[in-house]
Amino acid sequence: MAVVAKRIPVTEDAYFEMLEKSDVKLEYWAGTVVGMAGASDEHCDIEMNMTGAILPQLKGSECKARSGNQAVFVASRNAYVFPDLSVTCGKMERGERKGISCLLNPTVIFEVLSPSTSSRDETEKLFAYTSLRSVREYVLVYADRYCVKVHARIQPDEMWKTSLYEELDAEFVLASCGVSLSLTQIYEAISFSEHPEDGIGQQGSESQRD
Repeated sequence: MAVVAKRIPVTEDAYFEMLEKSDVKLEYWAGTVVGMAGASDEHCDIEMNMTGAILPQLKGSECKARSGNQAVFVASRNAYVFPDLSVTCGKMERGERKGISCLLNPTVIFEVLSPSTSSRDETEKLFAYTSLRSVREYVLVYADRYCVKVHARIQPDEMWKTSLYEELDAEFVLASCGVSLSLTQIYEAISFSEHPEDGIGQQGSESQRD
């Protein structure tokens, strides 16, 4: 997600009126509007790389990808958000407010993390997205180092497993949509001069939670 610009308390109806007129993305969280500023070059490149890698793999399947312009409604948080990329398998369920289409049942959610938004994407948005029964994977891609974190809902016990990938030759499969991605694809033509101390490390380390 792009850099958080500001938070404004408003009603839900006022939010959609603001969204209609806004030149930037605005998210709504239970009475508060969060304005998103522009993204970094790395953030934009990662989004394009992921889109280019995912779309050919979905061709001919029941799954469709949507860009960061697609709003997603999270009923448990009364939130309207704009993930950087989403995939929905099967029939898309939608709601509409003031002509703005809101996706109700995404299968996979992708967020590209910047230093200013990583905490929110890994806490507030993590719990929001995983509250959607349709979501099977939540993929977090860091824009300041080579690192991808995948939260996957595991059947039949519905527990969540977290896998961390930090090597460029690491690959992972999103079981819900059959998409295979490598960090080489995600970070194509992107280089970082230095890695944080907790950056490059283990490939595919895992943890679980309910």
